[in-house]
Amino acid sequence: MSSSAAEGPVTVIVNRRLKPGTEARCDEWLSGVIADVTRFPGHLGVDVFRPPNADTGDYVLTFRFDTYAHLRAWEESPVRAEWAMRAAEFTVGVPRVRRLTGFKSWFEAPGQAEPPPRLKMALVAVLGIYPLLILVVPTLHSLLHGLPELIAALLSALILVRLMRYAVLPLLTRLLAPWLAPKSPRQ
Repeated sequence: MSSSAAEGPVTVIVNRRLKPGTEARCDEWLSGVIADVTRFPGHLGVDVFRPPNADTGDYVLTFRFDTYAHLRAWEESPVRAEWAMRAAEFTVGVPRVRRLTGFKSWFEAPGQAEPPPRLKMALVAVLGIYPLLILVVPTLHSLLHGLPELIAALLSALILVRLMRYAVLPLLTRLLAPWLAPKSPRQ
């Protein structure tokens, strides 16, 4: 991993297929993993995407950390090793693991082989930013009125980035999934 990628956020996407009838064991396992990973420094969040049918689809877990070093601390920990060993009891095969850094990680989607093309990511980002500029920026301007301009701009940027990353882009990537990552004819 490049040094610039190691400095920023990193997302790990893990695909696992369950043995039939083990969904309840998996749910217990997920609760334990999530409880433990949240205690690690730099943890930014975890998402679980369950397939519509566990017999034909993969469970997808995304782990997000603020730096590659914090991710490595989790991945190399005895705690994670224990959870991985337990998962072998109710999963089939070897997990598929991908790591995304930077802007590409904003567009992660379950079952997606790779991030969408840059042009599509840019268009979706513009589609997300535009309503925030129209609706949120005037509200922030009135709420932050009276603060020094540089402080108000910094707070606005922090709020807008969080809204984009955790609300707007997840919604847009779900809504536009067929366009962002069209399935091949064989899928």
